Amino acid sequence: MTKPFIGISGNILRDNGGPYVDLLRSYVNQDYPRSIEETGGIPVIIPFTQNLDVARETVAKLDGLLLSGGHDVYPLHYGEEPLQGLGDVFPERDQFDFALIKAAEEKQIPIFCICRGLQILNVYRGGSLFQDLKYDQNCTIKHSQNQTPSLGTHTVEIDSKSKLASAIGYNTWITNSHHHQTVKNVGKGLQVVARAKDGTVEGLEDPSYPWLVACQFHPEMMSTSDENAKRLFTAFVKAVRENITK
Repeated sequence: MTKPFIGISGNILRDNGGPYVDLLRSYVNQDYPRSIEETGGIPVIIPFTQNLDVARETVAKLDGLLLSGGHDVYPLHYGEEPLQGLGDVFPERDQFDFALIKAAEEKQIPIFCICRGLQILNVYRGGSLFQDLKYDQNCTIKHSQNQTPSLGTHTVEIDSKSKLASAIGYNTWITNSHHHQTVKNVGKGLQVVARAKDGTVEGLEDPSYPWLVACQFHPEMMSTSDENAKRLFTAFVKAVRENITK
């Protein structure tokens, strides 16, 4: 069958020097489209826009959606004032991602969320976040590894009945970790399906949705050498294919 078209939420990069200082570029990290392409999908970068009608109409043309990483989520979107541990925010991109999720849910296409993608999904569903892991008294593990992006550095324990466990064939996984925010209160309809050994949420799913998996870690960075990461992307693309044929 024809390869499915899978949208990847884009971000904005500002040049900080040289002849193009302050030039804005639409981008995603190459690991996202590479991982989709290598597992049988056609990646389509969705450029950031404040025209949310354009964002929604773009999703209407796609078969699946991948929400990528990026800025911290704007805390006023979940009813909190900014704390001192908060990093850079991009409220307009939050609204862009909310529009993508809404359009994907209306079309009932598979959704895969990574890092910020998990956080934005949780907030979209009415949940909240720890603005920095230092505000979670239970957090003891280093979650911002600050070295080789693809290196697995901590254990994730996975619900054996989850789509995540089904995709990789295991209920534990040594994953990379590149975040300083994570889930505090879980959003409506979402279930925690994976945690680090300190209890930090590492995976969310919506069991009532055709296929919706969210990871706090970065399988796209690991997929060049980690078989579990490859299996997860393969499962996502397979779910997209199967959804098309329904």
